[in-house]
Amino acid sequence: MPYFEGSDKTSLFYTDWGQGKPVVFVAGAWLSSSAWEFQMLPLSEQGLRCVAFDKRGHGRSDWVGHGFDYDTLADDLAALLDHLDLHDVTLVAHSMGGGEVIRYLSRHGYDRISKVILIAVTAPLMLQTPDNPEGIDRSLFDTLSAERTKDRPRWMTQNA
Repeated sequence: MPYFEGSDKTSLFYTDWGQGKPVVFVAGAWLSSSAWEFQMLPLSEQGLRCVAFDKRGHGRSDWVGHGFDYDTLADDLAALLDHLDLHDVTLVAHSMGGGEVIRYLSRHGYDRISKVILIAVTAPLMLQTPDNPEGIDRSLFDTLSAERTKDRPRWMTQNA
């Protein structure tokens, strides 16, 4: 199976289908690279190189207890692009993956990127802070996290 080393040597799984101009898919939280298979198959058959990866703690990647901040996730994306030496990339991101892509662009620039497609994304800073007064109060995140960890199967069923 293909793996690459993330920004802190975390082992991250990826899929790489087809040949041609690269399209890199970045899934949202709790989703693996397989979430993109219905897009990757027809696009790879149409002459595009389709790449998707399992972010840390997801799918077949290492289940580490750290590095879930946008900076580290963006650096993992950069490590993938470096590992495969991809250029002229179209990035396609869903939900939290959009925050990773946005942070990637702010940290690593646009040299490797030709297009960005954002689908129902979550921006990097959702938390209410003095310089982000429109953000979401931390207590909501704490409540959601407590509910999710208390009974994860029930939470997943209720939020599927």
